[in-house]
Amino acid sequence: MAFILDHMQEINVIAHCLINPSVRLKGLKPPKQLDIPGYIIQLPCPETAYFGLNRWEITVEQLDIPNYRRFCRKIFRPTGDIIRMLYEEGYSINLIGVPGSPSCGAKTISTGFDGGRLREVDHVHTQGSGIFFYEIMKEFERKGLQYNIIE
Repeated sequence: MAFILDHMQEINVIAHCLINPSVRLKGLKPPKQLDIPGYIIQLPCPETAYFGLNRWEITVEQLDIPNYRRFCRKIFRPTGDIIRMLYEEGYSINLIGVPGSPSCGAKTISTGFDGGRLREVDHVHTQGSGIFFYEIMKEFERKGLQYNIIE
């Protein structure tokens, strides 16, 4: 049996926690239910893979270190290869992020922690891309892939 591909299909590349909220930072509300047409590729969760489930709230300043960036590029590589192949077959790519996430924010990120002893500190959401999504976007651009950003 042969499958005929509809080359106008969309591939929705989605932050892990939007499908599996159990990896979210403890105490965060679950994301709103998504109704996404087309096909889905669930990204790995870089924060859970790097820090585990029992992690503290963090901001982009704490993640913006060379080793975390390398880690993000490494865990995205196999998924990125699949996305590139699908793109070359004619699929459009949507990159769907998590508002305010320091890793998977597509348009907004959490900023504001400056380190030091454990204490309560407020953070703010500002425009920008999370570390993981920034590395993904760089890879897409390096490979010449066009994509849409959704948050």
